[in-house]
Amino acid sequence: MKYLRYSVILLPALFLWAGLNMHLAKFANDPQYVYLLNSAAMCDGKNVGYIDHPGTTVMQIGAATIFLKHSFSNPGKKPVAEHVLTSPHKFIISIRNVLLFLNVIGLFFLGWMAVKKTGSVWIALLLQAFTFISANTLDHAWTKISPEPLLFLITCIYIIAILCFYTDKEKNSWKWVIAFAFITGAGLATKATFLPLVVFPLFIIPEVKKKMVYLASLIPAFVLFTIPIIPEYKQMYYWFRDLISHSGIYGHGEKGVIDASTYFPNILKIMLNNPVFAIVFIAGACVAAYLLVRNYKTKKPFTLEVKILAGLVASSAGGILMVAKHYHSNHYLIPVLLLTGVSFYFVLKIVLEKIRITHLQKFIWPSLFLVLVLFLAWKLPPEMKYINEGYRLTNEELDATQAMVEADYPDYTKIYYYPVSLNKFSALNFGDVYTQRRMLDKIKELYPEVYFYNSIEKSIQNWNAQTHVDDLIYKHGNRIMLIGGPRGEAEAAEISEKDFPLKNIYKGRLQAIYLLDTLRYNRQVEQKESNTNILAECDAEDVTTDRQYFRGPTGEKFANANTRSREQARSGSYSVKMDESVEFALEYLLTEPEPGTEYEVEVWRKADNNSGRLVVSSADARLFYRAQADHTITDENGWQLLRITFTATPEMEGETLKIYLWNKDKQPGFFDDLVIRKRSKNAV
Repeated sequence: MKYLRYSVILLPALFLWAGLNMHLAKFANDPQYVYLLNSAAMCDGKNVGYIDHPGTTVMQIGAATIFLKHSFSNPGKKPVAEHVLTSPHKFIISIRNVLLFLNVIGLFFLGWMAVKKTGSVWIALLLQAFTFISANTLDHAWTKISPEPLLFLITCIYIIAILCFYTDKEKNSWKWVIAFAFITGAGLATKATFLPLVVFPLFIIPEVKKKMVYLASLIPAFVLFTIPIIPEYKQMYYWFRDLISHSGIYGHGEKGVIDASTYFPNILKIMLNNPVFAIVFIAGACVAAYLLVRNYKTKKPFTLEVKILAGLVASSAGGILMVAKHYHSNHYLIPVLLLTGVSFYFVLKIVLEKIRITHLQKFIWPSLFLVLVLFLAWKLPPEMKYINEGYRLTNEELDATQAMVEADYPDYTKIYYYPVSLNKFSALNFGDVYTQRRMLDKIKELYPEVYFYNSIEKSIQNWNAQTHVDDLIYKHGNRIMLIGGPRGEAEAAEISEKDFPLKNIYKGRLQAIYLLDTLRYNRQVEQKESNTNILAECDAEDVTTDRQYFRGPTGEKFANANTRSREQARSGSYSVKMDESVEFALEYLLTEPEPGTEYEVEVWRKADNNSGRLVVSSADARLFYRAQADHTITDENGWQLLRITFTATPEMEGETLKIYLWNKDKQPGFFDDLVIRKRSKNAV
């Protein structure tokens, strides 16, 4: 029987085998590429730009993995950033494997320490088996680069700490205050969904002074694990403030902590979707409540088992109440779901002691383990097979459509539907947005001619630079295709009417591919030109008599005429010069924009930097603000075209929009030939 303890390796081995055999959806951008790009930014010596989870522990593990893989597997001798950006999926797999192996180790030590602290292999196996109760948990632990795999590990460590505390003879030691603060700080730095576990130590730490020290110690522990985002603490504060103070998802929606119409039904959904967790939670709550009330009435001190169970129930309840606000997936519940096993252990231990049948434990624990394993063996394989098959079919379709495009349309200009399509470039773009564009220069250097249709902003972009189909035709010809979407006919019709006409050539399970319908496009161009009027233009040639304003052909005024220069000119003899002494220039006020009308602002820049940018903003920038520093078109003399296109919304009615140049970093540059166009509502 002494060798039976080694059976705690069985479930970790199963965990490893199953995880390695799960498919990963290629180029799934959220959140895999967010963490990949931020980890790469760390390796490239930059600060990270993502604070939403916060997730810094995942980024640190990702950065360490990237560094090691780059150091030992880089036959092309590429710089680290280039290596990641050219082979992102390989690094995704490596980081996934590291997280998987860490969880295998954590699961093994959970079993091993449970044997040592409880004296029962069956209890240890039961605690390990309870980590398998949610298919969603396993899916995230096996296939995602996200906080969830690391929360799995941290919660296993948390449970080990509970068992060690329970059996320790020095329960009043300061080491437990520091240990729980350290583990909890790591959990909070990984994801805010760990927050409910903050309350557990308050139930078991014996003195008020130590409880206060524990709470105070959470701050330095959190800071320790979030060092990479210290410069972003202010933004993190606003993010979490809005999450709490708005009833909608991700800090949106109406002011208010919860939406009662969804909050209470979500609590029921959580319980129904997690029957094992729900049964254990309800049983634990009933046992803890009964004993707490009874001991309070009889004035008997609470036993340690009751305190531990009460703390676990309180943490689980906190998790339910917090997640119910935005519940749409089980992965938000991972920390409290993983407490199910240890909660069950203390529920049963208390009940067995109260009904005085502890002598039957040697039969009860193995029987319960067998029942749970049989239940999971019946429930999990079909669910995991379904998830895995979905990933396999996704990758199969992605590979097939990519092969078709490369074989049949090699000379076409590709526009990638963004952000929801699956492809390498959309994934890199999505990840870089959430680094606050820290990797953009390197991405554009590697992939300069990559274009997207941004389905949120309804515009075509060259990475972050707004462009037009006209620009692409000017540079590459009219053989253009849209890859990845849209999949809905209504959206495709809207794009065809408002942006560029589409002709569908493929629509599959997740992919859709379109060609530009050139005949319809030519008709649209003609109609668009007939509905377009120039509102204002400035070539810097004429100024008012007081030399305070530039003057356009029809008398329109643009501020800061003192910036006029003869050094460079795209047309005529003058341009606007901006340098370290000039931060703003060429200001124009667009009064009362008409809702539903499209406006287009263009200016040409000559500079070897992106400091000077075109800006359109309302008086309250929260209503509307758009800045453009990047370009797609460069003429034969090196002048770069900056463009902003927008459609006025009903909220803009009666507002005044300011159009101006902003020299953000006060670098030298010249600007010329500003044009503001208006396209009437009946334009195609």
